[in-house]
This record gives sequence, structure tokens and C-alpha cells, in this order.
Amino acid sequence: MFKGLRFFLSEGWRYDKKYVLWLALYQIVNSMIPIAASLLPKFVIDELTGLKRIEYLIGCVGVFAGYVFIANALSGYFFYDGFSRRCVVAERFYDRMREHLALADLEQLESPACHEMRAQAEKFLTCAGRGFGYLLDRAVHIAGQLITLIGLIAILSTLNGWFVLAFSALAILCSAVESRATEKSMRIRMEAASTERYWTYFSGLFESTEMAKEIRLNGARDWLLRKSRHYAGLSNDCYRRSNNCYILSGAARSFLTFVQQCMAYAFLAARVLTGGMGVGSFSMCISAVASFSDALRRIMDSFAEIRAFDLYYDKLEEYLNLPKKLREGKGLPVKGEEHRIELHDVSFRYAGAERWALRHVNLTIEPGMRLSLVGENGSGKTTLIKLLCRLYDPTEGHITMDGTDIRDFDYDSYLTQFSTVFQDLRLFDFSLRDNLCMGRDIGDGELMRVLDQVGLREKTEGLPKGLDTHIGRTFDEQGFEPSGGEAQKIALARALCRNAPIVILDEPTAAMDARAEYELYRQFDGLAGGKTAVYISHRMSASRFCDAAAVLHQGRLIEYGTHDELIAKKGKYAELYALQAQYYTE
Repeated sequence: MFKGLRFFLSEGWRYDKKYVLWLALYQIVNSMIPIAASLLPKFVIDELTGLKRIEYLIGCVGVFAGYVFIANALSGYFFYDGFSRRCVVAERFYDRMREHLALADLEQLESPACHEMRAQAEKFLTCAGRGFGYLLDRAVHIAGQLITLIGLIAILSTLNGWFVLAFSALAILCSAVESRATEKSMRIRMEAASTERYWTYFSGLFESTEMAKEIRLNGARDWLLRKSRHYAGLSNDCYRRSNNCYILSGAARSFLTFVQQCMAYAFLAARVLTGGMGVGSFSMCISAVASFSDALRRIMDSFAEIRAFDLYYDKLEEYLNLPKKLREGKGLPVKGEEHRIELHDVSFRYAGAERWALRHVNLTIEPGMRLSLVGENGSGKTTLIKLLCRLYDPTEGHITMDGTDIRDFDYDSYLTQFSTVFQDLRLFDFSLRDNLCMGRDIGDGELMRVLDQVGLREKTEGLPKGLDTHIGRTFDEQGFEPSGGEAQKIALARALCRNAPIVILDEPTAAMDARAEYELYRQFDGLAGGKTAVYISHRMSASRFCDAAAVLHQGRLIEYGTHDELIAKKGKYAELYALQAQYYTE
């Protein structure tokens, strides 16, 4: 119970203690206003019907008005400055969460369970859209309302005990009905997290410039709109059921409030008529009764919300503790710049998959070697690359670098040994310079040299702001929209700027025209330099530029050798080569 509340309290205290203090002071300052508002009319009415002393009336009104003035001024300061501090606390927390996600295993981030977990964690953090830290607001609000309640109880204690007991019972029942509805409503809304995730995805497709061509050229507008409307309907149904809880509880609350008010007015009016109470006391008690009910209802509502959202704290805790198994090794530093990599009976199967992506692969990559990975789609080439880069660990077997199991190396140190371009490359909506440097300090001369190597120097020099031209138009109308081939060249240049000892290229020419592809192959030795290079391509001619080719088929390494050796063997490699060659010879 209240684990979520403790979480927000500790996070707020960690990043800005004044944020928590301001919340408390805001409630303390405001908690006294209902008490003062109940007391003032009594003193004023009693004086007006009694001695009628002007100075006394002025003093009463002055004290109350002065307190309200000071309270409102302090309240505004604590509220707005507290809100600014809350924004800082929220950003620091989310920054820590982003850092954690960047360290989590890729396998975890790719799983549907993680996406579901993230949606529910976000629901908890923002309390279903009410804002970060709302749960802490509710808890501090309870403390403030308790102060108000204690003061009002002191006022009502002057009345008949049975009346106070009956009135309190009705107030508690009224609050309990509403709190139950609030808790049920919160549960329904939290259950809608999965549906809303689908709705958000389909709605977002129409705002995505990346998907705009696919939607239009495939005539998918109506189909996607139907899907969006379907999930919107499911989400809205959840909100309808959630709101129905409030409608039913509202009717019950209205009836109980009606009974409560009738009872209060009847009892207090009878006291006045029988001479047991003056008009001023009547005014004070009526105001206290209304404020008492309101304060009790607010406390019960806040408790219900805290309990409802607290049930989902575990999802956040689970999300914040995504496994980091890849970082659990011995943390050995990687030494040297020439490495011998060996795969020892390596097998791999993706989580939830029945089919093995790789099976019993044994392979050696010597320092400075140019290795071509060849095979049909789904043969396991990219998976093998992901294992080499240690985005995943083998399900069976192991990989060594210079005789040491790669799981024993410091994870970040190991990753620095690779410059990689995957076929599903991504460019950032940053400047061309930032896309190449990725936070590293690289001079313009070196950047232009690399761009010249990949055939982009002339293009860069023609851009409006040169290296500082934005890629894409998200932030700059004069941004550069690269073609598929140009995007591949930028990604290749980025890999070369990383200057790691091992270069891995996964289909680096898939989007290039024939001339650009020829130029890349012709300069391949110059691009790789003395580095180890692993090259994936469906175009078999790429193997001519390599020292050896490894042929994968259905996850198994079935052939290995030079281009000429494999052609002479007349196996799978020769078959694939002949299939491609016929299109150029017929």
C-alpha cells in the first residue's frame, strides 16, 4: 500500500526538496481558510445583533481579509513556483529513465510485453494524464484537508453528539460511495492502456511523413481509418464505462447530500427557534457542515485515487528494472586494435520464436580480413552481425575475441570496436555534421575527407548550410531530404567517422544506383583501410572484393571459401551467383 506515493515522495525529495516543502506549505496555508470562513460570519452576525461595535466589526473583517490576502499571495507563490519545480523534477526523472532504457538489453525493448509495460508505467507516472507527481499532490492534499477537518470538528463539537455522529455517518457514506466509484473508474481506465496504445499508433500513422507515401500509393486511407476508429471506439467505450461509474455515484451522492442538508438545516433551525443557538452560531455551523462534507469527500477521493494508481506502481518498477544481462560480465577492457573473432558452435533463437535463426555456426574472422556473408533472405546473416556486435548473446555456444569470451569484456568498451551500418539504417533530424559526428569532436577537414570517400562531398558543398544543413524538415524548412542511396552514404560516412577497428556493412549499396555501387566496390579497400571488414550483400559480385565468403542457408553455415573456390565447388554459392548473373548475360 502507498508504494507509488513513497516513490513520488523520494523522487521529489531527491531532485528538489523545496518542491515537496512547497506542496506541504500550500496545503497548510489553504487548509485554514474554510475554518476562518466558518467562524467569521458568527462573530459578525453576533456583533450586528448585539453590541454593534464598529471597531470590533472592522477588526474581525480586517483579520479575516488580511489572512485571506496573505494566504492567497503565499498560495500563488507555492503553487506556481512548486509547479516549475515539479517540471524540473519530472524532467530529471525522465532523463534518468531514458538513461536506464539506453542501458537495457535490446531484446527487452523489442518485446510487446515491454511496450505494454511502458504504456501502463506512463499511466501511473501521469496518473492517466493528470500530470507527473499528481499522486503526491493528492497525498499532501489529504494532509491539508485533515487540518481543515480537525478545525471543523472542533466547531461542530459544540452541537449535540448524536447529531454530529449521524451527520458524520452520512458524510462518510457519501464519500465512500464516490470513492468506490473513483477506484472502479481508475481500474477501467488503466485497463484501457493497451487499447489506447493501438489507437495512438494508428492515429499517428496519418501524421508520419515516413508513412505518407505508403498510405497514398496503397490506397490504405479508408482501411487505416477503420482500424483507428475501431480502437478509438474501444477506448471510448472504456471511458464511457468509467464515466458511468461517476454518473451512478453522483446520483447516490446527490440523494445522500440532500438528506444530509435537510437534516442539518432542520436540526439547526430547531435549535435557533427553541433558543438553544443564536443566528451567528447557526451561520457558523451551517458553513462548517458544508465544509466538513466537502473536506471529507476530498480526503476519501484522494485515498481512492492513491489506492487505484498504487496498484500499477509495480508496472513502473518492472519497467525501471528491465534486465541488463549484457552488462553483467567481468568488465574486462578490450586491448589492441587488431582482433581475431571466433564463433564456437553458435546457435540463436529470438524470444518467443520456434525456429532457430542460427544453428551450430563455427566461423573465424582473422584480423584485417574482408569477409562476405552470403545467403538468401532469412538465412541468418543480419542475426549473425547482431551477435558479433553483441546486441544479443547466443542462445547456445559462445563467441570469443582474441581468445576471451566477449561476455567477459566491458560492454561499452567492446562496442567501441565496431563501426556498423545496418540495412534498416536511421538518420536523425539533426544537422549533417551531428549525424556524422554523433557527439564526437571531428574537424571539418576530416569530415569532408570521409564524405569525399563515400561520394557525398560535392552534394554537401552544394547544401545551403554545408555540414550544418539539417537532414529532414522537422526543424528547418531548408532541410535536406536525402534519397535512399544518399542516406546509405551518410550512414556509411558515419561508420567511417567512428574509426573503429572492425567495420560491418549490412547491405550498404541496396539503395544505390549502379554507378554509385561500382564506385563503392572499387574503393572498398580504401574505405576499410587495414581494418577488419564484414560485408553483407545480396549481390554476389561483392564477394570478389573480399578475402572469403561465408554462405548461410536456413541459419547454418554451409559453405566457406574464396569466390573462385566456391564457384568451382558448384554448390549453393555458385547457384546464387548464376541466378544473378543470368540477368546481366541474357
